[in-house]
Amino acid sequence: MTNLQRNFRLWAWLYAVDDIARTILSMLQENADIPGKVIADAVNLSTSAVERRISKLKQDGIIEKIVAVVSPKAVDRTLSVLVELEIQNEHRHALEQFQRWLDRAPEVQSCWYVTGDMDYVLLVAVRNLEEYNAFIERLMGEQQALVRKYKSLIAPKTVKHGLGLSVLE
Repeated sequence: MTNLQRNFRLWAWLYAVDDIARTILSMLQENADIPGKVIADAVNLSTSAVERRISKLKQDGIIEKIVAVVSPKAVDRTLSVLVELEIQNEHRHALEQFQRWLDRAPEVQSCWYVTGDMDYVLLVAVRNLEEYNAFIERLMGEQQALVRKYKSLIAPKTVKHGLGLSVLE
């Protein structure tokens, strides 16, 4: 299935999504470990009907992945840095190779290809400034032909952190 077909299927499903599916999605985003019985009681369905709906949500790509959100403090990754990158050339092959590099970099939590003055914005999670500097040295050393410049924004405090999407509207 092509991305276009998948996106159309996703759009068609979301357009027709019912209140029960929205409630299930909302509850799972709040706590993916919630027992099926609790969801079933909330939506007035049997547990097996809820489990079938959840399986369908996964199959259709509505639920992309079930993950555990790890506390940065628990794994000593309390320094968050937003990094803006400007790329020298935007040839497709070079960008794909660069994106694979970013995907393999354990410090990079999230990456967005953006419009505006910069080309990419990264969310980097590290222990301290020394670890961040080592990441930047590796980035600029291994990707020097592609990265023109970078700008670092150190986040001394996280005001909001979440992955949940509004599905109840």
